Parts: sequence; structure tokens; C-alpha cells
Amino acid sequence: MFKQTQVKEAGIIKRINGNRTTIELLKQTAENCKSCSGCAEVKGSSQYLEVETVPGTKEGQLVVTQKTIHSPYKSIILVFVFPLISLLVGSYVGQNYNFFGITSKDIRIIVCGFIFFISSLVIAAIYDKMSKSKTTTPQKIIPYNLHNSYDTIFK
Repeated sequence: MFKQTQVKEAGIIKRINGNRTTIELLKQTAENCKSCSGCAEVKGSSQYLEVETVPGTKEGQLVVTQKTIHSPYKSIILVFVFPLISLLVGSYVGQNYNFFGITSKDIRIIVCGFIFFISSLVIAAIYDKMSKSKTTTPQKIIPYNLHNSYDTIFK
């Protein structure tokens, strides 16, 4: 359910500047774009990518880049389902337990539901920041035989 997909894109090195390389991506086939759709807004213009320089590369060279695309289901659950469940749990706690010195059951339900809901959003934001720093994998140049043609790169 939470699988990762490896996407390969071919491009030509346009500029090498220290430890950063600028690559012009070649037009992708429909098969390659199915899983990403990141370039949907870019119609006729070229798409450029900046990656870390790999030793032995030179300007004008055909290269293949690889990036990892994570499943969106984890984020959907974290942003939509978790706060909703927290709101319901908070409402249940407010209905059945008397605290904060609030005697009205309806006000306790609203206050506890709101507190649990806001707490879940804060927890989700903290989790997102922590997981991004651990799982973010930048796009990188992968080695391959330079004598391969463009068609054999993606097979």
C-alpha cells in the first residue's frame, strides 16, 4: 500500500558548475509519465533539472536520472483521516468525562473535539517534518553504458 516507485528520466547535460549539474530532460513517453505527471504544466518548453555532479560526466553527455516517488496514501491518511478520528475521539472524551470545570456537556464536546483536532494537526506537521528529512531522496544521475540508445535506457 505504501510502496515506492523508481522513475528514470533521460536527459542531456547542459552545464556543469562545481558540484551542481544542469540537465535538460528529454521528452518522456506516456509510460514514464503515468506515475509522476510532474511536468503536466510544461507544454512546449524544455524542462531542466539540477542534480549533484557525478565524476566523469561532461557537457553534452546523455545521462539517466533516477528519483523515488513515494505513495500518496500515507499523506492522505495523515492529513484527512487522522484529524477526523481525533475530532471524534475528542468529542467522545468531552461527552463522557467532566473536566476543565465545564458543566455543559455540549460545550465540553466542542472544546475537547477542537483540542484533539488541533493537536492531531500539530502532530501531523511534526511527523511530516521529521519524515521528510529522513526519506527525501534527491534525483540523481545513475550510471549506465554510454553506448546504449535512448530506447534501451527505459527497458
